[in-house]
Amino acid sequence: MPASADGSTVDRVAAALSALDRWRTMSWADVAEAAGDAVYFLWDVWKGSAAFHALPPHDQAAVHHTLAMGRRVHCEPRSCLGPDYWQSHIEELRTEAHYATALRHHPHNTPAVTDRAQRATQAVSLHHRLLALPPTWQHTILEQLTPRATFAWHAAPPPAPPTLQEAVGLAEAAASTGAHPEPTQPRSPTPDVSGQTVMDALTRLPRGWQTETVRRIADGTAPMSAVFNASQSINLVRSFGVYLAWNAASAPHTVRPAQ
Repeated sequence: MPASADGSTVDRVAAALSALDRWRTMSWADVAEAAGDAVYFLWDVWKGSAAFHALPPHDQAAVHHTLAMGRRVHCEPRSCLGPDYWQSHIEELRTEAHYATALRHHPHNTPAVTDRAQRATQAVSLHHRLLALPPTWQHTILEQLTPRATFAWHAAPPPAPPTLQEAVGLAEAAASTGAHPEPTQPRSPTPDVSGQTVMDALTRLPRGWQTETVRRIADGTAPMSAVFNASQSINLVRSFGVYLAWNAASAPHTVRPAQ
């Protein structure tokens, strides 16, 4: 891989992203290879630059999360999950990789990137609003957004959960009157992770990662899955020489691994 972000590195990022855009016509081995190339060359464009540390913390987290996603897809042929699982994540990887590239070179240069930037801005607001709520409402929201298991004896599938935007708005209105959440209905026969457990895990993430995780929840990812994916990504980006402190209030610290 190139040691600096020269023109050839930028060209390689563009070529790998172009390949990912055609992933449905490629063999899965080639898709995995293109995913790995895209994120490794992408990080060569970003690493060590003042531009990266000038990004808002949630965009720094988004770039790092993209690296981890690409790493997962690249390593998939050697994992036990299989391509059927990872194919469901390719579109998200493509969007995130294009967004991370646009942040470096051409901010908001396509409708998809503009939409992604707007969702990042909305996530900053949602994160602040969620943290401002009383803990009981925070826990209730995260439980409301956790999909309920379906079973053969159910006469009808459970209703779709609200969006995070809707849930936070309703909670703010209720909390402003001093109202408390209604008791959560039991979810037998299998227990779910409590909203308090998820909230505790969310707030243990570095600040920028909390916002990025809130964005993914707002986009429809189950809360515990979003938190778990963030914690996995924080560990996976070590393969790029990125070491992140948990509970970090400031920008993450990046170092090169010992050779």
